[in-house]
Amino acid sequence: MNNEIIISCNWKMNPSTLEEAIELTQNIIQYSKHIPKNTKVLLIVPFPFIYCVSTLIKNTNILLGGQDCHSEFLGPYTSGVSVSMLKSLGCSHVLAGHSERRQLWKDTNEIINKKVRKILDNELYCILCIGENKTEYEKGQNKEICAKQLSECLYQCSENDLKHIIIAYEPVWAIGTGLNATTEIIEDVHNYIRNWFKEHYSETSSNNICIQYGGSVNPINVSSILNIENVNGVLVGSASLDSEKISKIMNYSI
Repeated sequence: MNNEIIISCNWKMNPSTLEEAIELTQNIIQYSKHIPKNTKVLLIVPFPFIYCVSTLIKNTNILLGGQDCHSEFLGPYTSGVSVSMLKSLGCSHVLAGHSERRQLWKDTNEIINKKVRKILDNELYCILCIGENKTEYEKGQNKEICAKQLSECLYQCSENDLKHIIIAYEPVWAIGTGLNATTEIIEDVHNYIRNWFKEHYSETSSNNICIQYGGSVNPINVSSILNIENVNGVLVGSASLDSEKISKIMNYSI
């Protein structure tokens, strides 16, 4: 079973200036020196800040990720950012399928699958986000939605590809709302996701796949979340922009 914990910090469209991003990165570097040995910290930062953050974390154990990528390798796609660009700047991970991309940019499972393939083809790690919205949750469709997203977003992905896949379960109704999925809900869905990989791939893949939880993660609830069976890390949003809060989250076991 995978015992590694990954603390992924998704800054989204924050902070507002490069100076603030530098200060936040420097604080995180200091706080990361005392994190548990089995824990990794991943900064998923806005595109304009990637090069500078990459330079700052060069001699640390902190990893760097992009918040999204284009579904094509290169071409006439104004404002597009390709996986190869992200890789050349030092990114080792890329998000795909974040709920905000699905909602605001209308990323479909088919588009997300193309992005997943591009990420894997460039030998980077893909953090695939899945999860249900409030209406789907209230109808009891959370597992059904997760299964559909897994099946369609990982279309034509081999068992070997899974070595570079991380799943982030993010119930949309618990993102930035202050609402929290209970430990029972998280455990139930994460267990379902792990069994999905056992059914569709193998027990080995099921045991090794990293499954993160995302949804209003904060210093108060992070320990209880990470103590849940089948949770291998957290995808942190707004709390990752607060130096004091992210310090406590990274050092969850202290």
